[in-house]
Amino acid sequence: MRMRRREFLAATGATCAMLPFGPAFAAARPLKLEIAARSPWMANQVALTSQNVMFLGCPRYAHDTPTPSLARREPDGTFAPFPGNAWNQWKPGDDGYSAFVYLNSVHIFADDTVWCVDQGALPQGIFPDVDATLSPAAQKLVQLDAATGAVLGVLRFDATILPPGAQMNDLRFHGAKLYITDSGLGGLIVHDRATGKTLRRLSGNTVTKASATDVPALLAHVKGGQTFRPPNSDLIEITADGRWLYWAAPTGPLYRVETRYLDDPALSDADLAARVEHVYDNRFSGGCSMDSRGNVYFSETVTRNLTVWSPTGKTAVLASDPTLVRPDGSFISRDRRLYVPVKQPVPANAAQDGTAGNAPFVIYAVTLPDVFDGIALGGPVTGA
Repeated sequence: MRMRRREFLAATGATCAMLPFGPAFAAARPLKLEIAARSPWMANQVALTSQNVMFLGCPRYAHDTPTPSLARREPDGTFAPFPGNAWNQWKPGDDGYSAFVYLNSVHIFADDTVWCVDQGALPQGIFPDVDATLSPAAQKLVQLDAATGAVLGVLRFDATILPPGAQMNDLRFHGAKLYITDSGLGGLIVHDRATGKTLRRLSGNTVTKASATDVPALLAHVKGGQTFRPPNSDLIEITADGRWLYWAAPTGPLYRVETRYLDDPALSDADLAARVEHVYDNRFSGGCSMDSRGNVYFSETVTRNLTVWSPTGKTAVLASDPTLVRPDGSFISRDRRLYVPVKQPVPANAAQDGTAGNAPFVIYAVTLPDVFDGIALGGPVTGA
């Protein structure tokens, strides 16, 4: 049975704790992590507008723990469900057509609107099967006005783009082109908002499947007699100029391909795969982000590091902390701060900053210098 990234990271948490951190944990000159916010709900994604209004993606991860799917930080530092209506009120038995069922990703681009990836079904093995097999129409992309919460658009794809077993995971924009990873079957989706045309690429191909290059012990987890495998193509980034699309499974490796080939419907998947480049064997990572210089920042689950990979091939540990347990989808703000949500509760006495009292879940931040360990760092990639 295929696991979502959240389930896999949670299931392997004990294994991670027992594995040695290795040499990468001993970072030379790590930057200081600050607590930027505290949340009452576990968040796997963070995104900020150009005015630094913070949004959190909060997937349902336990049947006895109520949570909104999307939350916005208010001026007093607390978080409130957003948009504050039926979109956050799905319950078992509902069809999930016009409500968030399982929000897996939240991202904000140049126009400051909030994009959400709803996988449209709850995790198998944790919730009843009926809630893990909702109508395919429950799986959707939703665009929201960050100020009012108005729904600006909803995108759904048919079975030619999302066949049974496909799970949209994350998305990035460049201009009118929207790129999405499928972590269920493995694959990439290209949607042109200008023409309305959509392509499914590299479906089930080796380059979109999970591997075990870094942490073989985490490749499979046995629960209830079933073998769970890690998600397939999951992490996704695009360079500021739109030339290269990068993706990886949490277990790696990191691949890239030129978008001119990916976008070309006349190019077969076999020919496209021949143009894919294997660029880096990332350590087991819950999420990542990319800056305007093409550097990729990995949220490493086993090492508890934030590691930056440069297109030159150089890597460096940007920050490291014992409380960086199960870090996930990061985000670079317009003022060049890297935000990282942590899915393990952090004690209230871990730091005094943050503005939501003793709320247990933390969003860390680190200010990006111009250069770190010889790597020139950039600003955010906004998709403009």
